[in-house]
Amino acid sequence: MDTSTGIGAPLALTLSDDGLFATHISGKDLLLYSNPASENKKLHVARNKETVVKTVRFSPTRDLTRPSIERRLLVASDSRISVWQLDQLQLFAEIENLEPGTLNTEFGAYENEILVFHAWHTKMAIHSLDTGHSSMIKSPKFSHHLGFGYRPQTRQFAILLKPESSDLLTIHEPQSYSLINRVVLPTFDAQGLKWSPDGRWIAVWDAASSGTKVLIFTADGQLFRTYTGPSEVDESFDLGVKLIEWSPAGNVRASDILAIGKVNGNIDLLRTRTFSCSTTLSHVFPSDQSSAKIWRERYTSALGDAEYAEATSSSAFNMSPECLGPPRGVQIMTFSSDGTMLATVDTARYNVVWIWSLNGTPRLLSALVHEQPVRQLAWHPSTQQLLINAISNNLPTIRWWSPNDYPVIVQVPTQRSESGKYEVKWLVGSENDSAFWFASAEEYVVGYLSELDDKVAFEVLNAVTSQGYGGHTGSIS
Repeated sequence: MDTSTGIGAPLALTLSDDGLFATHISGKDLLLYSNPASENKKLHVARNKETVVKTVRFSPTRDLTRPSIERRLLVASDSRISVWQLDQLQLFAEIENLEPGTLNTEFGAYENEILVFHAWHTKMAIHSLDTGHSSMIKSPKFSHHLGFGYRPQTRQFAILLKPESSDLLTIHEPQSYSLINRVVLPTFDAQGLKWSPDGRWIAVWDAASSGTKVLIFTADGQLFRTYTGPSEVDESFDLGVKLIEWSPAGNVRASDILAIGKVNGNIDLLRTRTFSCSTTLSHVFPSDQSSAKIWRERYTSALGDAEYAEATSSSAFNMSPECLGPPRGVQIMTFSSDGTMLATVDTARYNVVWIWSLNGTPRLLSALVHEQPVRQLAWHPSTQQLLINAISNNLPTIRWWSPNDYPVIVQVPTQRSESGKYEVKWLVGSENDSAFWFASAEEYVVGYLSELDDKVAFEVLNAVTSQGYGGHTGSIS
């Protein structure tokens, strides 16, 4: 996450992708928190050279089961990039005299590579901290994560370019970034690319105005398939693609499904053997009440306490207002860690979480209807547990779902955000594998859900405020 901060700004914490590190900047103080859910938690403080910071990023964890000891932290201002070693929080390297107007700065394939996207998308610079050398790729189409990506394991680099009128896809060797292939895309306005988690495929999707158009390339850039939607659908009613998502590479180390989220709210599921549509999911409440469990959020007190109650399709439908204006379409799609479930949110009913079972014939397993829009969904990294983060204008709460238990709504003992917007992130590899972050702009708490006397409570392990670790102890039910 990016954070803009300065003297007197509220706490804005940046989390590592595994949740085991967090950092924020207060004036020129750089504060690093490690092992937040452990009794051996640590707080390191170092002096940063800049007071106004544009970007803060952790180097990614490539293998979440074996975190690298070379984890690093990138802190970028308009004129300088500082790279810090996380062990003891020591300055490792600096890149100075940046051109003004930098669009994005982040780590490359490795901890010793820095990507810098220059103003007006003129070029992307790759800086090697090992050699001190830099290389360039001209005319990147985007500076965000949908415009480029690294192949899992082997780290070949794919990027969308827009040098003139045509979209280009180029693929480059790791480290040297020498060209492997250059493809002129048959797209009107390519919107992004994604590698499959098994590294076999690259998917590129076109603008919604072009109708459904997803290009499937092999890892070396050869066009394998062009998907234009189910054959039985009238193209005149095709509103195009909103987003795509690959299923994870499971025990067989293959990504079996490519989910195509459409502007009309449907989701086409493509089996990766043929990349033809096997099933289309529609965000419609079932007429057969026995086919899916529908849960409706309801408030149980004037203080904002809430719970889930089982509901009928008709009552859930009446509680779910249609979206009155653009943009329409699938807003969130996220697979469970084993790829057997898919959780989705559609902007037509932005307060509903739809959970689909993909074992055998795909079917709606459950739907959870809320009072407010759903902001975020987070599957547990190894088990079938889903955290649901909805905008809450009352007390800060987290919603939890599992296929084997009743869903619950639990208050979190943190400062109430006036906007009602919070963030959640699971911790990976911590001593408590059910721990997660729950964050507002002013405070981040780490904890887990526990059950005592048939009541579920949020047990706080640690809290981070602008003063460091501390805050709460105990739990709130």
